[in-house]
Amino acid sequence: MPDAAPPGPGALLVERLQTSRYRLSDSVRASALWLAVLDGPLDPREFHEVGLALTHEPEGLPLHEVAEALAADPFSPALPRLFRFLRGQRSPKRTESLLDLYVRVVAADGRISEIERHALIFLSDLLAAPQTLLGERFEALLGIEFRPPADLSDPDWYRAAESLAQSREAAARARARDAGLAAREAAARSEALRVLGLKSEATPIAIKAAWRRLSRQHHPDRQPQDDTARLAAAAASFHAVQQAWAVLEAEARDA
Repeated sequence: MPDAAPPGPGALLVERLQTSRYRLSDSVRASALWLAVLDGPLDPREFHEVGLALTHEPEGLPLHEVAEALAADPFSPALPRLFRFLRGQRSPKRTESLLDLYVRVVAADGRISEIERHALIFLSDLLAAPQTLLGERFEALLGIEFRPPADLSDPDWYRAAESLAQSREAAARARARDAGLAAREAAARSEALRVLGLKSEATPIAIKAAWRRLSRQHHPDRQPQDDTARLAAAAASFHAVQQAWAVLEAEARDA
């Protein structure tokens, strides 16, 4: 019989929560962090919002360790044990304060994804909140109406989501191209300044003066015509100076 797979990060976290001296406060923070990692990497603003919760309650498990475990295993089969525990601790006052926390966390990064909207409804149902409470607290805290999430089984939603993902990928590629172009331009400018013997803060007047001086210095007509090696070296230097000037002149023209 094959050995059982070792427990994942989520299962290990739930076990630690169950034995924590501060099980309730740690579990509340864990549920908020779970909500924060559902739609991608944990945003520092969401992490900060969770850190502000329950400041009057001790922190048993280090918050960053909880976040790391949930980010690594956000759909662990062990997580229902965490949610069942929270459901057993519910009360009208605690339910409202928890919904407030969850709403603040999902809004902290400036956007509320479809999966976060579904999760808010799940947590509201878990806490047996009155049907209208989530919408009321959402609007009270954020000043906007709670929009129910899309039906994830709707083909139109999948097509729209795929189109959005493609648009984001195209934008990311464009940003990468722009960054690559900027890096190449910066490298070309740095090399041009080096050829002219100038520093990065050189002014246009200093650049033009250096170009004129070096052009005169290295012009082949100013070299001994009977020294082939010296003529070749001067020609190469003169060519490099003209190339450097072309790079810096084009940059100034486009600025």
